Parts: sequence; structure tokens; C-alpha cells
Amino acid sequence: MTLKEENKQLDHILERAIRGDRSALAYLVKKYRDLAYTVAIRVVANREDAEEVVQDAFLKAFASLREFRRAAKFSTWLYRIVYNTALTKIGQRKMQRVDLDSQDENARELIFENEQFDLLESAERKKYIHLALGKLTTDDYLVITLYYIGEKNIAEICQVLDIKKSAVKMRLLRGRRQLLVELERLLSTEIRNLL
Repeated sequence: MTLKEENKQLDHILERAIRGDRSALAYLVKKYRDLAYTVAIRVVANREDAEEVVQDAFLKAFASLREFRRAAKFSTWLYRIVYNTALTKIGQRKMQRVDLDSQDENARELIFENEQFDLLESAERKKYIHLALGKLTTDDYLVITLYYIGEKNIAEICQVLDIKKSAVKMRLLRGRRQLLVELERLLSTEIRNLL
């Protein structure tokens, strides 16, 4: 299917969803939930909160479908809602004085368990990519994930995260460099352990 055909199909599904067609709404949830969850878990660092964020974001998006102007891709618009909902959740948690630092290690483990990289060929590659990604800052992780896994371009990432183009480029560059450093460190440790 060509990109033009995909966009036409998505437009048709969005029109059906606006009219309340449950199968269209279910299709949108199924298509976008995994990356929405990846964005949410990285921001809130807690499985239950991430699931709640994704649910809330989909509800907000579906309630606002009539306002979606198609100035951006639907996925970009949706991930922006997910990101903002996650930030709101963090704000609520801070007001409740929940200790986020104690959840950081658990969040890293959850990320490793839940993310799927269908394009990677082997389980070993997956393992090292997951470990290396877990070492990135939240900002760099989100940009790398949206760019490579979510296949968002720089302009779309700017819209999702509400940051400038230069900040996205800087985070991509920094994230790639840090990912390389972490992979080299992990792989050299693994090689030493084998010898």
C-alpha cells in the first residue's frame, strides 16, 4: 500500500471514528497504543500510571477528534496528547509527594520488558539495545524512540514535545552518541566476560 493510499485509508477511518464507529476507534487504539505506551512509560516511569495515561490520552483524543485539523499527522497529534497527559500525571504525582527516584530502576526494567523492536534481527541485539536505551536521559530517549521507532521526522517530534528544531537535532545527536558509548561499554564488558 502506498503512502497516499494509507493516508486516504486513515482519513476514512478518522471520519468513521468521528461519527462514533467503534471498529474505527478500536483500529486507532490498536495501531497507536504501543508507541503511545512507550512515550508514557518513559515520562511517568510507572506501569500503572503509563497505562492510565494512555487510556486518558485516547479518551481526550477521541473527544477532540472533531477539532483535529489534519495540519499534522494523526499520530503526531495523538503522541502530543499522550506526552502532555503524562506530564500532567507527573505534576499530580509531585503534588502528592511520591518519591520518583525509587521508581526509576523499576521503570527501566518495565521498559525492557514492554518495548518490542520488530526490526531487530536477534534477541542479543534486542538485549543490548534495550540496555543502552535505558541509560539515556528521558529527553534523549523520547527523541530517539519517536525518530527511529515511531518514524517521526524532526518537525513532527517538535510538535509532539513542543520544542524547537535545534533542540530535537541536538537531542538526536547527543542520544546517538550516548547510545554508541553505552553499546560499546556493554559489548566490551560482554566480550571480557566471555574470555
